[in-house]
Amino acid sequence: MVAVRAIILAAGQGKRMKSAKPKVLHDVLGMPILSRVVRQCQALAPEKLHVVVGHQAELVRDFVEKTFEDGSCLTHLQEPQLGTGHAVMQVAPALEGFNGHVIVTVGDAPVIQSATLKHLLLSHEQSGAAVTALTAIVEDPKNYGRIVRDEAGKVRAVVEDKDASQAEKAICEVNTGIYCLSWPAVKDGLQSLTCENKQKEYYLTDLVGWAYKSGAGAAAVALTDWREMAGINSRLELSEAARHLRDITVSRLALESGVTIVDPHSTWICPEVKIGQETTIMPGCILTGDIEIGADCLIGPYTVMKGRVRVGAGASVVSSYVNDSVIGDRARVGPFAHLREGNAVGSASKVGNFVELKKATLGDHTNVGHLSYIGDASLGSNVNIGAGTITANYDHVTKRKDRTIVGDGASTGSNSVLVAPVELCAEAVVGAGTVVTKDVPSGALAVGRARQEIIEGWAKRRKERMTVAPKA
Repeated sequence: MVAVRAIILAAGQGKRMKSAKPKVLHDVLGMPILSRVVRQCQALAPEKLHVVVGHQAELVRDFVEKTFEDGSCLTHLQEPQLGTGHAVMQVAPALEGFNGHVIVTVGDAPVIQSATLKHLLLSHEQSGAAVTALTAIVEDPKNYGRIVRDEAGKVRAVVEDKDASQAEKAICEVNTGIYCLSWPAVKDGLQSLTCENKQKEYYLTDLVGWAYKSGAGAAAVALTDWREMAGINSRLELSEAARHLRDITVSRLALESGVTIVDPHSTWICPEVKIGQETTIMPGCILTGDIEIGADCLIGPYTVMKGRVRVGAGASVVSSYVNDSVIGDRARVGPFAHLREGNAVGSASKVGNFVELKKATLGDHTNVGHLSYIGDASLGSNVNIGAGTITANYDHVTKRKDRTIVGDGASTGSNSVLVAPVELCAEAVVGAGTVVTKDVPSGALAVGRARQEIIEGWAKRRKERMTVAPKA
């Protein structure tokens, strides 16, 4: 197999973003733009990934080093920023001794798919060209560079919009800014680039013209889905790219995975999400992160999932917020439940309305019906938690959090408070309104509240006193 490397151009300033942070670090469906581009390039199994940084270089470099700690992603400083050709020149020293294909892509195109990059790589290898450009046919070329062909239909050049003639501006085949290069065959062409243009920059697009004129060979591969070329230069284009990515993901889930998405336009699902057959996604859901949802589930309406979430087969999560949690088969969550980080809900268990979980483990067939907070707790199977039960897990003086343990078959009455660290053993019962500060043995009843008193006739006497005429 031919060796592969990838270069990601991420040095641009992105002035139109009107942002204090680099353009490539803005999120698209729960993941930074740059991470999305890197992930698609990683699918090619490159020897190395080279990221060219420039504007706010330290922030981008720090992000790359922390996100890709294995050292497979290297950064190269472009200072000053003198165009795309100049950016690739900064990587050239790191390519000494390399013999193979180099994918070059812009760092602000998060919709590009790995399948497209693989197709570009394969087409480039089959063509024998030194440079292959990824192109797209669009109705409105806007400010994209135009693909100019000779009489035989061969790619002759890429002309930037600002340098294009009126005839060239009418061309609807445009350059995406993504290429496959044969290295070191293009090295001489890269070194021959000049900045004799209106922008006074070294255009990587001129490498196409060099390949044609020198006989090294230039080729083009057209996108089948123009949306993949969507670059980001403003927050409006950021939202458009997110919408394109959402639409591609929704189509894949519906057509390939057998998922029913009731209203695609109000549903936001990132490409990383995996959903099983016959699952229904109701309107208003936002699913971003490393999420896997089983078959025959009901999600939504208006459910938000973030982070690493696993939902078992036959489960339902209705109008709730779930973050970094595991939900078992046939479990029911919501409406209006909040699962914070670190939860595991067992099979056929229920987390009802206005319940909050945090670092809580629930066994099978356990019920936390409503209006409760269960934090830093381990609940066994067949447990019933009464309405308004709270685990008091945080000591605000010592700043320490302790765990509550509830054994199999135990139950609490309404408005109970379990002050951690504390354990309710198997089959233990807590009476309504009780504050539990000591462990409760198996099968025992814990009651801790003031004795009820009944005062006969109190209401009548109260009314009579209130109706007595005030003194003059």
